[in-house]
Amino acid sequence: MKITRETIIPKVREETRRVKIAFELKKDLQENEVICEHCHGTGLEIANNIYGIEGDTAHIGVHFPYKNQSLEYCRFCYNGVQEKCPSCGSLRGKMDRECSCGYTYNKYEQKIKREYDGRWEKAEKIPIEKAWKDFKCLYVENVDRYVFDDGELDDLIEEYELKDIRIYGTEEVGIKLDAADIIESACDCLHENAAERCDAKELQIILDQWCKSQDGATSYYPNHKIGVVKGDDR
Repeated sequence: MKITRETIIPKVREETRRVKIAFELKKDLQENEVICEHCHGTGLEIANNIYGIEGDTAHIGVHFPYKNQSLEYCRFCYNGVQEKCPSCGSLRGKMDRECSCGYTYNKYEQKIKREYDGRWEKAEKIPIEKAWKDFKCLYVENVDRYVFDDGELDDLIEEYELKDIRIYGTEEVGIKLDAADIIESACDCLHENAAERCDAKELQIILDQWCKSQDGATSYYPNHKIGVVKGDDR
């Protein structure tokens, strides 16, 4: 059998079918719901399901030149219905969790946002200049990031285009070692009164000095009681 391009790559022919379906769909809509204009309420759309054939050189540069169209669920709605934002009236996308106006659709996220806003309202507000005197590090809640100087903060605001920025003070926590615990562990295999005869106070002084010099281990946590205002932020 002579091997040719046709024996390696199957021939592909294009066929189309016009499908006409006449029916009526009844939708009981709530005040904030509308019929999806993309699928006209059917909840379906045409999917191309593109594919390619290995070894096909007739479509060089086009990896997936063929189609196997079928119906799939509409990308824009659920069951042919779209919701309108209760705040601004714009249509909600199928995967949207938040509207461009800031309204959050998910009830759990709405609760989180209320807590987020309430925490900021309750916090004592101090100006940014005072914050850098009181804290070595500040916490930017919008993006869950810690900053150590004004330049880093400005870069972060510009990078994420933050408008409603929430900055908090921080609590500084360093490494701590307890002399008594260390001595007890070290004397575990010694005689029963060994730990009592060791000078725990002297060791604690040495440990405290060592811990104080370990800046790399220092950690920071948000202090939500202190809010920091920058410029006209409130």
